[in-house]
Amino acid sequence: MEPDPPVRVDHPPKQKIGTLPDPEPTRRMIYGGTMPPPPGPDEPSGAFLPPKNRKVTKRKVSPFNIILILMGAAATIVLYISNIIAVNQLVNDIHKEETRLQKILNDQEMLKAQINQKSSLERIRKRAEEELGLQNPKDALQWIDVDKEKVRELEEVTRKQE
Repeated sequence: MEPDPPVRVDHPPKQKIGTLPDPEPTRRMIYGGTMPPPPGPDEPSGAFLPPKNRKVTKRKVSPFNIILILMGAAATIVLYISNIIAVNQLVNDIHKEETRLQKILNDQEMLKAQINQKSSLERIRKRAEEELGLQNPKDALQWIDVDKEKVRELEEVTRKQE
């Protein structure tokens, strides 16, 4: 595949009324997307050669700019590493607190189970019978008739004593 040769375009000169035409029309080069190979030393320079570019000059980087860039990079690296360390510390703290919370929840469940066990009616009945000697009545309940006159007499006696 060969590069496209530059195309020469000649424009007719614009003339003002009463002036003479330019002796040579101006030439323009249109870039076709690829550069032709440079001419060899034995080839004559003609109308179809592309215009020469300026001489390439390297831009010098000052030591101050290099030091400034290195200091910025070092500061960025230090901040990044300190951020990673802080995040790891927070993750460890969260893990410890989650472990502690789980232990507290387990203890709470054990205490609830103990409360339910100790407040059961069967356990209370056994303790009342063994320690206090209380028993459930074996006979059916009976109603007691109270004499109202005796109650009044007792009330009068207690008032007199006071």
